[in-house]
Formats: sequence, structure tokens, C-alpha cells
Amino acid sequence: MNIPYRNPIVHDSGPSNFTGPYELTDSALANFKITREKFGTTEIIRQDGSSVTVKDYQYKLPDGSIGMHFVPISDDGSVVDPSGKLLPGSSFIDAFLRETMNLGPNDPIYALLNYFHPEQNKGTLEELLTTMDKLELGFTHLGAYYGNGYTTNAPMLYHGHKFGVNGKVDGTPFGYPANVQVISMDGVPQVTLNKNLQYVDTCLNSGIMFPKDYKNSKFRPVDLNTALMFYRDWIKFEGYLRNDDTWYTYCAAHKTLVATIALNLPHNLASFQEVYGKDEGADLYQRFIKFYSNIIGPDPGFIKENETYFEPLWKKQGYTADQIKPFSLAEYQAYDKARRDGKLKAFKGRKPLGLSEATCWTAQRSSDVIYDIIHFYADMLDVGPIETNTIILGMMEKIDERMGIGKLEYLMHCMPIIEKLMMAHAKMNAAKDPKNYLQNTFKALYIAWGGNPADEVNFEKEIKSLHGLKAIAGALFSFIKSDPKPIAIATWALFDVAIHYEKIIAGGVVQPTDAYVEMMKKIQADLEKDRDVNVHKENKIEYNTPPAITHLMSIGMYQPGKFVTVREVCTVVDFAEVQLKQKTANK
Repeated sequence: MNIPYRNPIVHDSGPSNFTGPYELTDSALANFKITREKFGTTEIIRQDGSSVTVKDYQYKLPDGSIGMHFVPISDDGSVVDPSGKLLPGSSFIDAFLRETMNLGPNDPIYALLNYFHPEQNKGTLEELLTTMDKLELGFTHLGAYYGNGYTTNAPMLYHGHKFGVNGKVDGTPFGYPANVQVISMDGVPQVTLNKNLQYVDTCLNSGIMFPKDYKNSKFRPVDLNTALMFYRDWIKFEGYLRNDDTWYTYCAAHKTLVATIALNLPHNLASFQEVYGKDEGADLYQRFIKFYSNIIGPDPGFIKENETYFEPLWKKQGYTADQIKPFSLAEYQAYDKARRDGKLKAFKGRKPLGLSEATCWTAQRSSDVIYDIIHFYADMLDVGPIETNTIILGMMEKIDERMGIGKLEYLMHCMPIIEKLMMAHAKMNAAKDPKNYLQNTFKALYIAWGGNPADEVNFEKEIKSLHGLKAIAGALFSFIKSDPKPIAIATWALFDVAIHYEKIIAGGVVQPTDAYVEMMKKIQADLEKDRDVNVHKENKIEYNTPPAITHLMSIGMYQPGKFVTVREVCTVVDFAEVQLKQKTANK
């Protein structure tokens, strides 16, 4: 049963389907420490010892089922087809992508490679979010594939322009498989878009600058005007892009930037002039031809037959050349300072289009990261509202470190959501034990949020210190500031429940799915407010694009730009880790 707001792929309860002639070997599964039928999933161990499994790496297959389609590759050797014939290591994936994208035998390929940790598949919520990469949803890297075994990545030489799924890079006894994704745009032939993606990717990947701390790296070119500025200045070798590490791009930021530019800038003289102006556009186009030809080789280099023509995304979405005009660096700096200072309303300089306007997809903010984690690993219907709230509060240190907004401001933004989760909890449970519910739940919250189980705590006493404060401006903030401890936060979390307790009891026991849908509907406005939180400190992060972003779009958890599609089509695995399925081998 599909439940509104709940992802039907991540929380699919049916058996997983693994299509194609190949399956993982027993030794690969032993290295991953997972059974065959559960590959691509994660088992979450709850506080009471029970568990729930989510399909965090899987995707929808062409027949509508949920699972994975394995395609073997080999970086340094051959692969064997079902008849026993030896073929070059990229033969299967190239043939599969050509068929999937309806390409001819000589047409260019462009696909994304989304690497994940199959061995990170079981643990408590605390373990998943501290000792594993589940803050990144288990996805560790986003690269691109051109066909013939050639990949591009940030850093530039990561995987040595090979797939790198065989474990040699990180010294593991196993590889990191990669989900393969295709970017498409309405009305544009895939072959044309693939060409354009390769042109932009090739230029931006040449000499790419990678940040030292990529997990805490900011992402600047989040809007189209800034992205087009970046592309122009990269081709012109402007120093700030190679000397100022706040402009460096980690793997997913790099591919996001590539996609936004490629969807908006056909590579021909007229299009460059339309975007960059008649004279500057003509000059930049000649610079592009030289830059690109020097990378791929001057014979024949970029020639007229290579040019791409299509309606760019900005036109499809109804914007004008003046609206998408690239920033100058000075214009960008003035705008960025006004934004961080919270003075955009009075700012008279040039402003860019919004984050979701004519971009391939919107860069995420910290609220999106929390929302994703909750949906995957701390969904209320899976772990219960108290454990969901524990994760929200548990993210406080990380978000403060990331955004620099302060723990108290974080609480002010997340507590409205926590209150609504506890209201759902009360509607599901209070009528079962109306006399003891408030005290028992209060104690459970207190313990879950770090309180000593041996402490004597009394909800009636604590609620009196908070009662009525909501009518006084700033009173809640003063309350929590004076005592930001588990007992104070637990009291606040149950405030609305206590106010409406008689009505909740009279309503009887509400089914979990109904309480969930009502809660999710009510928190949407809170989530929008949280997305608008400004980061004022220049060295802190407001926008970030995690490696998992393309997987999120392919499973419907996040939306790409209008007229843009990102779909997951298969999973590449090193040939040493797969074998022919028994029924295939016996044919």
C-alpha cells in the first residue's frame, strides 16, 4: 500500500527483484556481509531490539518491480558473455546503455555513476549515522561515464578514469558498485544531450580543483547565472576558480555544475552569443574550441559537425537572455554578501534566478539532509516518533558545525516538527492509557534524549514552568536557553499534547498511517521555513549537493528541474564479483 509522503521504493515491503543474466557470487556477498535477497538494503536495529529493512540503494525496474539490474564490467581485463565468449571489459555496459538510450553504435554515451557502500547494511540508528556513511545515505561518490571504459571524476584522477568498482582504490577486499543514471531533457534527442554533457564535463574536469574537506565544502554556483559565470571564467582561466578553495568542486557538485551548464548552453556560436553577448560570446566560443581541442587532441579537434543545437532549459522554462545573464565576479560578490547579511530586500544590484529556476536540480540545504535521513532510516512508521525525534535532535551538533547557526536557533526551527511528531504519537497511544500516557512518554523522551533513567522526573511539575509561555514573545527561547537539557526539551515536545489532551483522548486511538499522513501534511510549512534559514558566516555551508542527490531523484524522493529526468537504469559490478545465474548457465 502506498502511503502519501512515504517513499514507495525505499519502504517497499515486497521481495527485491534482481534482473538480468548475472548475480553476485557467494564470496562477494560474504564480503558485503549480506544475504543475496537483501543486497541493496539496510537493516535498522531499533531500541527494543526489533528491526526494519529499507531499500536504500535499490530502484524501480522497467517492469515496475523494485530491485537492481547487475551489469558486469572489468577495468583491466575481459568479461565473459553467457555463451562463454571473452569480450572487452566495457562491452556489456556500453551495449546496455546504447539500447537503453536508443543510441547508434557510434553515438556518444554520457551517464552518471553513483557509488555506494553495500557493506554498510545493518546497525542501530546511532551506528548508521556515526560510524557509517549514512549521513550521505551510504552513497560515497558521483562520477560520469563516456563509454569505452572511460570515466571522469572529481578529483580528476580518482579511479584513474576507470570504473574503480573493484576495491583497489580503498584497499578493501570488495568493490563499491555504482548505480548508473541517465539525464534526459524533454524534446532533446539523447544523443545531442550526451554530446553537450561530454563537452562541458570534459572542459570542467580538466584540471578540476578539489576541496580538502569535501564533506564540509560549500557549493557556490547553485543558480544558473553563477554557473554560467563559472563556465566562462573556467575556460578563460580566471585565477579565483583555481586559487580560492571556496570555489572548488567535490564530486557531486562538479557533476551538478556540468549538468546545469549542459542543459542550458548548446555548443554553437549563436547560443554562446545569446548567453554571453555578441562580442564576449564569440570570443568565449573560440576559447572553448581551443580549450576542448587541446584536451581531446587537435586532430580534428572540435569541428562544425560537433556543434549541438537544441532549445535550452532556460527557454523551455520561459526565461529571457537578460534574466540568465552570467554574473561578473564583482556582481556575484556584491550579491553574495547582501544575501549572507540578510539585506537582499534593499539590495539594488543584480540578483540571479532562484535555485530551482533553469537548473538541472536544486542544491540541497541542511534541512533537506535531515529530511532525507528521517525518510530513509528514521521514518515514524518504522521506528516510532520518539526515535525519529531522537535523530532530529541528534543532528544538532552536526548542523551547528555545518551552518554556524547555533544550537538554540536549531532548536527553534526543529521543535515545531518535534511537537507535531509527538502529537501523532499521542493520537496513536494516549487513549490506550490516558491516566499514565503523559508521565510515561515524558520519561521515555527524557531518557531517549540523554537523561539518566534513574532520575525522578515529574511531567506535571515541569509543564507548569512552561505553561502559557507560548503567548509571550521570546519566552520559549528564554526558557530553553536557561535550561537546554533533556528535561526542558522533553517538556516542550509535549506542550501541545498537554494543551489538547482531553480532545486527543476523546478522539480515540488513531491508526499509525492516518496519524503519519496528518503529521506530514502539517510539517510541510515548517520544512519550507527551515529551507529559508540563512547562513551568515562566509566559512559555513548553506548549499550542498550530496553524492546521493541523483539517486534521490531517480526514486522520486527529490525533484529535478522542470523538463529534466534522472533515471536509474542498472548497477555496474566488477566482473570478479558476479556469476551467471544457474538457469542461464544451464542453457
